[in-house]
Amino acid sequence: MSMRNSPLYLPILSILVAVELVLAFSAFGYIVIPPISFTLMPLPVLIGALLFGPAEGLVLGGIFGLTSMWKASVTATAYADQIFSPFISGAPVSSLIVSVGMRMAFGFLAGCLFLHAKKNTRYKKACIAFAAILADFLHSFLVITAIQILFPESGITLFYGLLRKLSLQNFIEWGVVGLLIIGVYAVSNSKEILFIRDEIKKTEGIAAHPKILLGLAGFILLMFLLTLGLWYHFYNRTEMILRCEGVAISEKILSQFWQLGAQFLVAVISLFLVVSIVLILTEKYLLKLTQQAKRDLMTGLYNKMTLTRYVDMALRDNNSGFLLILDVDNFKRLNDTYGHPAGDKVLISIASILQAHFDGHGMVGRLGGDEFCVYVSNLSKAKMIEKADKIGKDIAALSISGTYDVSCSIGVAFCEGKRNFMEAYTAADQALYHSKELGKNRCSFERAHPLF
Repeated sequence: MSMRNSPLYLPILSILVAVELVLAFSAFGYIVIPPISFTLMPLPVLIGALLFGPAEGLVLGGIFGLTSMWKASVTATAYADQIFSPFISGAPVSSLIVSVGMRMAFGFLAGCLFLHAKKNTRYKKACIAFAAILADFLHSFLVITAIQILFPESGITLFYGLLRKLSLQNFIEWGVVGLLIIGVYAVSNSKEILFIRDEIKKTEGIAAHPKILLGLAGFILLMFLLTLGLWYHFYNRTEMILRCEGVAISEKILSQFWQLGAQFLVAVISLFLVVSIVLILTEKYLLKLTQQAKRDLMTGLYNKMTLTRYVDMALRDNNSGFLLILDVDNFKRLNDTYGHPAGDKVLISIASILQAHFDGHGMVGRLGGDEFCVYVSNLSKAKMIEKADKIGKDIAALSISGTYDVSCSIGVAFCEGKRNFMEAYTAADQALYHSKELGKNRCSFERAHPLF
């Protein structure tokens, strides 16, 4: 399955955007460990380009460029960084090209390099690491070349940039980037991640309980409001303290102050977004596990425990309806004659027939072995008789490669007056036994009922 068709596509892409914002507006974007320093801000762009391709690399590169532009627009930055701000540089179009355009080109080219690298089946990881290093080099080359052409007065030249990129510090940075990218690729293709991806894919048709969704949405909203409150309190109180201490705060300084506050808020909200996405994915995965616990693995029908609880609750509220038990005739002989794979095909086919007949009208389950059970509450007696007869005929008409003469016996109990599943099951089982006595391949109804 392509990553773009994966249920993890939007969550991972959203997380990469959030991480880019966190790196841009925190100390983690530019790490200094004397005597070396390196930046991690291009990393989400490289990861997105690796996992998804050039288009996503281009988008993430644009996010990278916009954050650089915003940071440079706060005047408490170095002169060289102010080149990236269209509000300060005096050449807004040139700044947009340098800050955003070159980063988008970097993301797109990184995606192209990774697409080519992943085609190498023999040395794939080495090629991916080399592509990451080459993409990082191209990033610097594109930005510095654009600066030299558009801002010659800055004194920043391509020769100067190449000398910096070929320093020991940058070789260490390239090593870190290469190892991180290989690690991301290995994790994204691990059996564990592929298994989780497939399990979450299976939840697409499963609706979570409304109370769970409401609780999760309420928790996310509450945390968001608390974050806003903390941010406002911190910056408002800081401003008050500065004024009380006699620190003169001009409108320009106040604007810069609140810009930094806004960047802090964006970083915190981005972290919160990552946590929210992880919570939602966890909820979907747990939902799938819950559904698995309720189902029979082979047929996909409800298992005995789930069916029993459902019928008990239904009869407690309204003791009416029907309980149907179906047993495959001579199933052991069928397995011994044609083999267990053929027997499994028969069970799966019968499960499909029952689901087709009772979809929207009842709850279908497998009690175990070759025994199936259906609880129906909203059918008339005449309709139930008709359905039971049709089910027997459909099963007798089954044409499964490698098997012959498949048939079933059916027993139906009336749930009126029954207090729980066991009482209804006992009555249906007696009717089933009567079908067996009469020669199998037929349906019998509870004889104690006035209708019969």
